[in-house]
Amino acid sequence: MTKLKGIGGLMLSLVVAGTAYAQQPTAPMPEQAPPANLQPAPNTQNQVLRAEQGAPVNTQRASMAERNRTSESLRPIDDEDIMFKTTLWRRMDLQEIQNQPFFSTNNEVTRYLIDGMKAGVLKAYKNDSLVTELTPEQFQTNLRMEGTGAGLSDEEKAAGFGDAAPAGGGDDGWGDASKKPAAPAKKPAAPAGGVDDGWGGNTPAKADSNGFDQPSYADDNSAYEYFPTDITVLELKEDYVFDKRRSRQYYDMKSITLIIPAAKTSTGLDREVASFRYKDVDRYFRSNPTKFIWYNNQNNARHLNMADAFDLRLFSSRILKQSNSKNAYLSQIYGGEREGLVKAQQLEYKLMEWEHNLWEY
Repeated sequence: MTKLKGIGGLMLSLVVAGTAYAQQPTAPMPEQAPPANLQPAPNTQNQVLRAEQGAPVNTQRASMAERNRTSESLRPIDDEDIMFKTTLWRRMDLQEIQNQPFFSTNNEVTRYLIDGMKAGVLKAYKNDSLVTELTPEQFQTNLRMEGTGAGLSDEEKAAGFGDAAPAGGGDDGWGDASKKPAAPAKKPAAPAGGVDDGWGGNTPAKADSNGFDQPSYADDNSAYEYFPTDITVLELKEDYVFDKRRSRQYYDMKSITLIIPAAKTSTGLDREVASFRYKDVDRYFRSNPTKFIWYNNQNNARHLNMADAFDLRLFSSRILKQSNSKNAYLSQIYGGEREGLVKAQQLEYKLMEWEHNLWEY
């Protein structure tokens, strides 16, 4: 009995001592820094993100507005969101049936572009690079018909245009001189009493109500300009862009170029008049929605603004060139206009299938 009491007392004393020790506050142990080679490097990316998040909202909006203002795109896409991009040049024939709403009578898109340049609303450029701006005089010179005004240019003279025929006769086109000498064309002198009326008679010069003779416009260069209806070809430059943030492709049009077709020029070659930044053209068209209309042949109550018609891609065109290191047209790469036309159609399908295949697994 005495032995059991001694063991119980010992256990009780141990329990009381342990409880007292647990209630005593323990001093914290000093923390030891890890070795230098195990310390994490500072996360500079997180610091940059925190700095951008802490930037004022007005500053971010101002930088975005400045980027949109300086960009040539109508709806700029951030460079980090562009997964794929290629540049395309297209030829738009305004005489095609699908493009005739852009070329309705007295409502031609070429007329509006020319009028906008002459009024000082639009800026015209030398080519689709949109670097060299044309003055109004240069723009009017490009609209002037060949053989009028200032005569042949230095390039045309260097190419052999305007050379006088040899004294012994003219070249017959086969490298030999013709047997008969080329007789100079004689121009009949105008009669003193008036001008030739085309029927062999003389028509006296007309006088206006003030008694002055009516002026002659033979030396007026503006009388020899091409009409807006003569400019029936547009060349469109655009970027084909895939935006990975929105997961879709966009056509980002950059410029529109007026071209006089080869059938209208004396040289038998296409002639560029001027290029316009599409961003300016879109703003110009939207400034008067009821004037710059895309004519709806099916429903006259639902004409569209030309800017909306371009956005909806209601025009027909074919690809002339895709961006490449040689800056060559498809016809030059594949050796002919027919082969270039076939490759242009194949390229259209290739771009369409490329976007489609992104969603096939």
